[in-house]
Amino acid sequence: MQQQCVRHGNLWHILRRIAFVMLVLAMISACAKAPDDSRRIYRVRGDFRTPFQIEINNFVHRQPPAVYMAPTKELGHRPRALFIPFRTVQQIADPVSFGEMLSRQFWQVWLSLNPFHSLEYASGKGPYSPARAIALGKAYGAELVVGGYINEYVDGGNSGTSSVSLSVEIYDVRSGSQVWSLAQAGLMEARQVHDFFLFSIHERNPGDPAGYIVRAIAWDMGHVLLPWIDPDAVQSSPSLKDKIFGSQAF
Repeated sequence: MQQQCVRHGNLWHILRRIAFVMLVLAMISACAKAPDDSRRIYRVRGDFRTPFQIEINNFVHRQPPAVYMAPTKELGHRPRALFIPFRTVQQIADPVSFGEMLSRQFWQVWLSLNPFHSLEYASGKGPYSPARAIALGKAYGAELVVGGYINEYVDGGNSGTSSVSLSVEIYDVRSGSQVWSLAQAGLMEARQVHDFFLFSIHERNPGDPAGYIVRAIAWDMGHVLLPWIDPDAVQSSPSLKDKIFGSQAF
């Protein structure tokens, strides 16, 4: 009788662990909408004798973009724009090529958001300066020019801490006046392991953490811009998981 009770107790303990892990996975899956265009991947490893290991992609700590200048009225149409490669402010080897590399990642995210009628990338025309950008915009027949600055760049690789700080400017080509000024910084901390009683969460960094941060910033800034071009654009609120795990933790 005592052996049967022990068996029942062990079975009940296993069932509780299974139910708890399923509850955790359900909560993560329900809140798995990324704040950018990245994919969230979850893997579970373990058995009924050892704590379960849940692997998740690491996230970018960041606040919403700081808006220093913005139009007072909606644009009302999708404009033709020219994207000028960013200027690298930080001292770094070969800053022009480096600026081109990061600028393309930012530009590709804005292409995917599709806010403009066209957004041509001015390859080889960097680094950005407002006067030169406006002159190039006139030559290319663009309504707007987009450019900016790479203020800080730290690449921690797959195991270290990475950070990027960008500022973006948009000018009206015809008037030569500035219409947008945005800035944002992002940080991806070194991967960590969070141990709990019945399971542990292992963070996994992407292959290019700094590029991941640039794409996240581009996603955020693009969604600030969308309502100006399309007033019906709706910005999704951050998910519960993003609030808990720190996507907006600064």
